[in-house]
Amino acid sequence: MVVKRADIDLSVIGQRRPRLDGPEKVSGRAQFTADINLPGMLVGKILRSRHKHARITKLDTSKAEALPGVRAVITAPDAKGIWATQNEPAICGEVTRYIGEELAAVAAIDEATAVRALELIDVEYEILPSVTTIREALKPDAPQVDPGAPGNIVSDNTDTYGDVEDAFAKADLVFEDKFVSRPTHNLFAEFHACVADFTRPDKLEIWTPTQSSYLFQHSFARAFKLSVNQVRIVHLHTGGAFSGRGSVRPHHYIAALLSRKARRPVKVAASGDEEFLVCRTLGDNQYVLRTAVDRDGRVRAIDVNATLDGGGQGHALGYFGWMVGLCMTWIMDLDAIRFRRQVVLTNQRPNYLGHGGMMIGTNAGLMQQLLRIAKYLGRDPIDMLLQNAIEEGHHGMSGEHFASCGLKECIETVRDASGWNDKYGKLTPTPDGKLRGIGVGIGSMAAGARGAFKHDTSAAMVKVGEDGLVTVFTGIPDMGQGTHTTMAIIAAEVLGIKATDIHVVAGDTDITPVDVGAFAQRGTIMTGNAVKNAAQDARDQLATNAAAALEVDVEQLVFRNGEIFVKDNPEQRLPFSKVSFGSLHSKEGRFVMGRGFYTTPVDYGTAAWSFGAQVAEVEVDPETGDVDLVKVWVAHDCGRAINPLAVEGQIDGQVFSAMSQVLFEECVTDDGQYLNPSRLEYKMPRAYEMPEVEYFLIETNDPYGPFGAKEVGEGPIVVAGGAIAAAVSDALGGFLPEIPMTSYKVWRECTRLSKSPDRSGPEAQSEL
Repeated sequence: MVVKRADIDLSVIGQRRPRLDGPEKVSGRAQFTADINLPGMLVGKILRSRHKHARITKLDTSKAEALPGVRAVITAPDAKGIWATQNEPAICGEVTRYIGEELAAVAAIDEATAVRALELIDVEYEILPSVTTIREALKPDAPQVDPGAPGNIVSDNTDTYGDVEDAFAKADLVFEDKFVSRPTHNLFAEFHACVADFTRPDKLEIWTPTQSSYLFQHSFARAFKLSVNQVRIVHLHTGGAFSGRGSVRPHHYIAALLSRKARRPVKVAASGDEEFLVCRTLGDNQYVLRTAVDRDGRVRAIDVNATLDGGGQGHALGYFGWMVGLCMTWIMDLDAIRFRRQVVLTNQRPNYLGHGGMMIGTNAGLMQQLLRIAKYLGRDPIDMLLQNAIEEGHHGMSGEHFASCGLKECIETVRDASGWNDKYGKLTPTPDGKLRGIGVGIGSMAAGARGAFKHDTSAAMVKVGEDGLVTVFTGIPDMGQGTHTTMAIIAAEVLGIKATDIHVVAGDTDITPVDVGAFAQRGTIMTGNAVKNAAQDARDQLATNAAAALEVDVEQLVFRNGEIFVKDNPEQRLPFSKVSFGSLHSKEGRFVMGRGFYTTPVDYGTAAWSFGAQVAEVEVDPETGDVDLVKVWVAHDCGRAINPLAVEGQIDGQVFSAMSQVLFEECVTDDGQYLNPSRLEYKMPRAYEMPEVEYFLIETNDPYGPFGAKEVGEGPIVVAGGAIAAAVSDALGGFLPEIPMTSYKVWRECTRLSKSPDRSGPEAQSEL
């Protein structure tokens, strides 16, 4: 269901359209990186550390080098000066800090030879003391993971907006809860893979799934002392990203180094177990949430103390954590907020961001806490959220201006649709004894990344063929979210043709224009505006010829349904294809090629934010702890739904992923070793466990978005995580201090809460 506001006349946008790449994917013709086979290509394999912390006392590759069929062997000296991140070398040198760290690599004529070569590399270790948990790492006498990070603290940053101490002092009540989110995996459908061709010294070609060919280009150019355009990045179909494919990882550099040494193309592809070592996603993160509130329900301030497991290298968690705290100010009109993020090194896999970033964890804690506060105050949680929710025109605490905001409309919509007033506080157990609960979550997400870079530019080109068929050239990847179909629809709307008359060319930096990439939910608003501008440029060129042929002014022309006609005389018209043909076959010989670009028009931050509210209903079996997510009602302010079918698909995926992270997903480790490194042991829900989802697309028509559109790429998952956690909390009658809320943990909390006294007051902190 799309809830529309005052609208403009559109003919293509707003229609439910299947994805243009659907037939290619379901027929098996879609190519992924693993499908690439170049002439003479070798197989690359990586030797990984077996110890969580050790000094490498011997690394002899002579037997591997002598093995017939081996074409290259590399170790740390071959990768000197090449860093995957500020703290993470492409290949480990003297000391390995986690199980799975890269020690050496080989390139051979086939996989069997490459595997045998790894077995022939002789490595000896001096085992060093280690720490594999935050608690161990922060002890005064703890072994040091990195001598350059005293006390195992790699970064400690605090963002403060407003006077936090004053706000807490003036508040009537302060609630405090401890909360933990456990390690996860991005769980891509497509494993990590890279094909590198560095057979020419002045040209490096890389095939790999990525969220940003632009950032990859710059990273490779810097590492190998090339100019940016001496690096070619090719991204084909990509099987998921979820914040996990935004930067170059060690295996990318290793593939390039092997190719350069062997003078042959090299493919490096992760095995199933390696996926859990190569992945850089959420670690073991701990939070203390403090909220200052008045007795009338007004939330004055929020104070979050986050201790984040950076693993063996830290991997920029401290930098990206700033948005986690700030996003809380995008939904509530607060006096102050403080977010401290301390990143601690442990002898675990380096950690980074998962689907929903850290926001899904903090929102799962915050929404439970707000539910607890509302119950203590005798308030309906939705009434309290409405009381504190921001509105259009609000100015944020770091200078944001919210030019559109449908948050309150989203909240009201899910309240009515879910029958909240008849359910909240009135649900009784099912006939078979299952506890029932209902919860609400709200959230916001930025659309764009200005501030993280000097620019946030997307560029596009539109080529109009003489037969009227159009090609859009764009640098943005499509990781499965349907971005390329969205770009085709936007161009089709401008040109007045069908989306199926448009072919999208992407994924090759040698032929496509620059685009910062598909992250920070920037695709629709940034690349969409660039495509709109390029299509408008092409349309203007066509309009000049059409106006001359129809003997009218350009301003009188309308492009629609494959034709160009006069607004006040629709019978006076020409087919779009005829005007395209005539432009090339005119005396001028004009070939129509439009160009456009777009960057955030604000000095810092982003220009647009999406907003959402969701209500989740659950049933909990107190005997087993099993949680059944029955139904989710979703209202999302996406600005304008370019393709409602795709928006609903995005929401489905994010509700599924939120349910998976809140209830199921956890990387289980023991002393630095993964115990469930495969899709057989790493638990995620099956298709039949997907709840019923009811959608409400709230259109606020943002002034900065293309035709008013905003993001729907990551906003719904944050909201869903909060709603599901709050629903389980409501069913149990107490705060659950940890995600995932697996059946054992829920059973344990059921047992504990049934024996404990009332725990609703401010003094009743959650326990870990």
